[in-house]
Amino acid sequence: MEIADRVHHFTNYKFNWYLIEDQGRLTVLDTGFPGHYRLFERSVQSIGRCINDVEAIIITHAHADHTGMAPRIHRESGAPIYLHEADAPHARRPLYLPWAGLLTNAWRPYTASMLAHAIFNGLLRLPTITSSTHLGDGQTLDAPGQPHIIHLPGHTDGEVVVHLPDRGILFSGDALVTRSLLSGEDGLPQVTAPLLNDDYHEGIQQLARIQNLGEVTMLPGHGRPWSGDIQDAIASATASA
Repeated sequence: MEIADRVHHFTNYKFNWYLIEDQGRLTVLDTGFPGHYRLFERSVQSIGRCINDVEAIIITHAHADHTGMAPRIHRESGAPIYLHEADAPHARRPLYLPWAGLLTNAWRPYTASMLAHAIFNGLLRLPTITSSTHLGDGQTLDAPGQPHIIHLPGHTDGEVVVHLPDRGILFSGDALVTRSLLSGEDGLPQVTAPLLNDDYHEGIQQLARIQNLGEVTMLPGHGRPWSGDIQDAIASATASA
């Protein structure tokens, strides 16, 4: 479960979310679906912590598979929910997902299984985020891990990636993933399929904003961790675009 230095990984294989630990305090990064809450609660207990140790909840973007538990974690812990202001209106909408891309590919077994898992775990009763604290590009939060925010619009208008410079960790959200959301195949860093992005081409162009981060362990919203120079990750993603 500890996938990197004081970073804990929770997954049901299809969807990833993370805990950043710092001196016994916690930052939650992305929050799955409502039905994942019991797994989240057990996972926090397994590292000797409790829900009251959560000090911040960071949402990389407002798609439903990243926001699902956030209102409950906020309610139970009192921790603020951080979200880029461009995605705040989307978080107030129920069922915010790239439906055109998902439904036109629902004939694919992996995409169909993602949708089925989402529905089973509370997609249709998803709570909305009515209030959040805005994330600013270039901001370093006063929160466990001292997460540094980089705005990378494309997948959504408010997509951010989160860098922990002292640990060499980059939470890439859905700006860069390592699993195809259509085939389910794991591979090198890639941009999600065009129909799953608000602006596919902008998402590719915006990757230049992180090209100087150097060696990182990249922890994506979907897929396995990847380690190496971020320029190699970008090269892989743009070559397959």
